[in-house]
Amino acid sequence: MKQNKGPLLILTILTLFLFKYNAMIQKSILLSCEVFITKLFPSLFPMMILTDCFLYFGLPEFLCKHFGKTFQKWFHTSPYGAYAFFVSCFSGTPANAYTIKNLYSQNYISKEEAEKLLSFTFFSNPLFLYTMLNLIFPRENAMILKLLLLPYFINILIGIFSKKTSLSSSLIVYKEKISFGVMLTNSIKNTMNTLLMILGTISIFFLLNAIINPLNIPLVSGFLEISQGLNSLIALDTSLKLKELLTIFIMSFGGLSIHLQIKGILSDTPISYLSFLKGRIIQTILSIIIVLII
Repeated sequence: MKQNKGPLLILTILTLFLFKYNAMIQKSILLSCEVFITKLFPSLFPMMILTDCFLYFGLPEFLCKHFGKTFQKWFHTSPYGAYAFFVSCFSGTPANAYTIKNLYSQNYISKEEAEKLLSFTFFSNPLFLYTMLNLIFPRENAMILKLLLLPYFINILIGIFSKKTSLSSSLIVYKEKISFGVMLTNSIKNTMNTLLMILGTISIFFLLNAIINPLNIPLVSGFLEISQGLNSLIALDTSLKLKELLTIFIMSFGGLSIHLQIKGILSDTPISYLSFLKGRIIQTILSIIIVLII
């Protein structure tokens, strides 16, 4: 059988590129590691551990009892969706996919519910986003507040008006009889595996941006990776309205890096990534329309 030499040729070219532009590659990878360590790891690691602890001590049942019926009525999912939504609001993405995956794997929600929840639980970490927006729009407090609240408003609309799911009330929750210490050890191991995957993905997209976007055009940077895209807007000399539109596009779509991270987290489940993609397309279109109007 004739061997396809195309991939080998591409790999050879990439290897030569690695040696020729070694300094640029090292700089991009070190920058991605710096962003991960200083911006993402401090917020994602504790939140992912807390998510597992909340599951262990029964927070989903507590939220179901107090908010479940309201959430079921308006968002057309089982009451356990309230837990995924509230955790996502505070922890951001990709922790939302990690939470939804855990709920599904422990039989709290069905596959159909998990996919619907993915479509309307996309939020950037609020602390990270607040810091970036203050750098992009100094002293523009009203605009910063609008940009902070808009993703929550749009996601709520997507959740309310998207199709109903078959509720998982018939699912039986099976909890392993394990000690807290064993659960915590497993949680740390699983969290670190997920975070290493996130770091690798971010590094690849930082490197890709350095190769194809040497001028650091914000629209291209933001399409590839959200933190780099927002960072490129800080020194951008343009009108306030255009800056706002670029910001909301980057915030709403999330960047290909986030999309790849979501796919990676869901890779060992039957949950479809396409629902997340559809949600981001709808969120981006609605957000841009609202920013243009207001």
